[in-house]
Amino acid sequence: MLRLWACLLLVCFAQAVPFYSDFMQHLTRPLPLSLHRTLLAPIPFAPLEPLRAQPSQRVASVWAAPHQPRPQADPLNAPLLPLYSSSYGSDGITDTEFVPLEQQQQQQQHQQRQQGRQDAVATAVAPASDQKPFNVDTITSDVNSPNPAVFFQQSFPFFGNEFFNSFGGFGFGNAQEPWWKGPNVCTEKEENEGATTETDGDESVDTFGQERDGAGSVVRSPLFGQFHFSVNSCAEKPNKHVCTKIVNQNGKKKTLTLTRQCCHGYGRPRNADFATPCEKIEIKDIEATAADMGAKQFIESAKSAGELGDMLASNSGKKVTVFVPNDAAFQEYRGQHQQENNVEDSKADASEKTTSIYKLHSVLGDVQLEDVPNEKLLQTELPGQKIRINSYQLPPALSPEPYRYAANCVPIEKHDKLSEQALVHTLNGVLKPLTKTVMDIIRDRPDMSIMRAVLEKTNISAMLEADKPVTIFVPTDAAFDKLEPHLRRTLKEGRGCASNILKNHMLDLTFCSLATLPGAKTTAYNLLGEPLLFNRTQRASNSTEESAVYINSVAKILDADVMGTNGVLHVIDTILPTESALPMTSLMSQKNLTIFKQLLEASGFDDQFDDLDNATIFAPTDKAMHNSEWARLVAEQPESLKGNKDLLKFLNYHVIKPMIKTCDLSESSLPTVEGTNVRLNLYSTHALFSDVMNRATVNCARLVHFDDESCGSVLHQLDRPLTPPQNNLLQSLEANPNYSKFLELVRKANLTHLLTNDSDSFTLLVPKNDVFEELSESTESKATTQSQAELVAQVKTHIVNDVVCCAGIIPTNWPFVRSIESISGHHLRITRDRRPKIENAGVTKCDVVATNGILHEINDVIVPRPTQQHRRPQIPPNYQPHDDFDVFF
Repeated sequence: MLRLWACLLLVCFAQAVPFYSDFMQHLTRPLPLSLHRTLLAPIPFAPLEPLRAQPSQRVASVWAAPHQPRPQADPLNAPLLPLYSSSYGSDGITDTEFVPLEQQQQQQQHQQRQQGRQDAVATAVAPASDQKPFNVDTITSDVNSPNPAVFFQQSFPFFGNEFFNSFGGFGFGNAQEPWWKGPNVCTEKEENEGATTETDGDESVDTFGQERDGAGSVVRSPLFGQFHFSVNSCAEKPNKHVCTKIVNQNGKKKTLTLTRQCCHGYGRPRNADFATPCEKIEIKDIEATAADMGAKQFIESAKSAGELGDMLASNSGKKVTVFVPNDAAFQEYRGQHQQENNVEDSKADASEKTTSIYKLHSVLGDVQLEDVPNEKLLQTELPGQKIRINSYQLPPALSPEPYRYAANCVPIEKHDKLSEQALVHTLNGVLKPLTKTVMDIIRDRPDMSIMRAVLEKTNISAMLEADKPVTIFVPTDAAFDKLEPHLRRTLKEGRGCASNILKNHMLDLTFCSLATLPGAKTTAYNLLGEPLLFNRTQRASNSTEESAVYINSVAKILDADVMGTNGVLHVIDTILPTESALPMTSLMSQKNLTIFKQLLEASGFDDQFDDLDNATIFAPTDKAMHNSEWARLVAEQPESLKGNKDLLKFLNYHVIKPMIKTCDLSESSLPTVEGTNVRLNLYSTHALFSDVMNRATVNCARLVHFDDESCGSVLHQLDRPLTPPQNNLLQSLEANPNYSKFLELVRKANLTHLLTNDSDSFTLLVPKNDVFEELSESTESKATTQSQAELVAQVKTHIVNDVVCCAGIIPTNWPFVRSIESISGHHLRITRDRRPKIENAGVTKCDVVATNGILHEINDVIVPRPTQQHRRPQIPPNYQPHDDFDVFF
């Protein structure tokens, strides 16, 4: 019997695994204590408390923003929920009906009373509503969804709760009833119908496992027998529980929504346990409510000015939401604008500007912040003026509230307090009318003239005048003076990387300074997809000033939250650097490639390199260039390099197109800007994993640092400068008198055509003349009597039909021995001790680059090891063993 229980439990667990995988991703983030309590509750699980989703992928968060958004769950293909019952007609087509929980409970109670009168057969065919499904609740959050959380539940109607409750020792048992099943809960039902589009094919499979043709007739029976699979998505908030079901039946789509919330005059404490019921709350007049929230002066001022009635829309009978500045903020506002706005004057001749302040803080409708999506614009009672609501996620360790809210970047201190006349939110500041876009604000400020000119020359100003939300961190004119002259000139002219540098300062959302907290590092992603890290310093205990905010530990925000109609700008004191937006010469300075950069500047070709786009630059390190002739000339006679054509040829030989990062490198020959080709080779330095290529060379020069991006190009560093080869392999032998004896052998073997073939690449292993001179007389006499075939084989043993640079030869020991194959067919072992070694010969000079390969100078004639043939021992004929131990292996 225990085996049967175990098997059934495994089946159930297999069904729930995909949902647990989604859930486990959330365990990497801090969870509310109430959520921990819920996770430890006995099964069947009650609905979990909400884990708020991020309003936008790029929105500020104290956790690193996700490299990519979580895929949205498909409600039509996900499993199943117990909030709806299903029955099957005689034709086998499912008839799905919305059944509220209250009705289900009444049906269950009625069925329990009738159960004693039913026989065993009737009990076996009880309707689905009589079953008690086992619910597995898992959490997933939609990054771009306005809902704070989405719950997906799986239902197993073929198992009863009694099955799982039989495991008493595993913590299974009855759970507490959630609050939305308790008293003082009002229910709203909404149903929408619509037709869905059929698939393009002749046949389709609907959500209930029945395959249908284009006419809608069933061509195959249900895949799952009498099991019904459906999906529900539920969002739970402190005072509201919303479940939505989407049904697709016979090509018709039906959306069923059931909303349960505390009735008017009832509520639940914030961060309450899921079982805490809705309780009666005290509702006061708006003046008393505002006084309790520390914001009575604004209401009193509106009342004395005769504007309170207009704010509350007393004559319309509509619901109203009021954003009330707290007393400290309103006192400061009155002190600054007493003469200008005369907000204290309650007489009938108060100016229109005075009355607009009150209406600007009033919105028609019941605006509960937990229901408002990020970047939502609320129309105020002042014509043409809107309030932008933003929300920012907070960790439980820093705040009991999961989110901080802002209205036009003014912090909202307390929210969702119900009064007799309106819903009240308190602000830590006074809202001001907004009439200008972010770009208009930049144009009006005299300390942003350079930024205005760069924005207009790059046409990025159009983004700051559009309706989509935007945040820009604007450097002052003094910040531009801190740049090096070349970069400052490039930016002012709008050339090169100017657009990238500007995008490094921009976000495609409204980022208010309140998103930053002391002790928390807030991250947001700019238009380049690069992270900006915000850090707010701790404020001194005796200071009343706001603590400073730094971006990437480089720039300080001087003036925060300058609000426009389409976003916000922050004034900073330093331009934010980014390697992807730096000119190539600036990137070389940053990477300490000073000699190569000095050659560019001395020759006057630095602007040409900075304007390169979609290019790859292989720059030698200073150590590699130190003893070169070009380094001597730039140090001693820099004036002689101005416009030097040979130098330009040398520099352009280090540039190829297109832009290639190391992950895209492959063994190939690529043309340079100079005109001739460079050869790229890949090698493995892993003794065991020889197929893992982790070392790259260009003309046998090793890449020692790589993938540094500039504006539209990439920079790799080499351990030696590149020089275009002038000779092929045969010409390289002829040019060096120390290789004359080997050249003589090549000619005797009639293999010169191989060394002049430019359509292939070879590695030539050349012993010097003194190697042949050290051979004994007997060896020389043997060489003179060598046949032509033997001579050809000996020369071919020194030729490899591949490019094997010294950088690709690594130390190896048995059994991880590597070898290369010569064109004679012999396998030559390669390794490295003090120097690279090929079979019995050491390499004394590496990587003489030719147009059709490379040449290595070696200190011995290569003698390949004889091929060992392993033969099985043969038993002599008529052999008789002398005893049992006389055997052959």
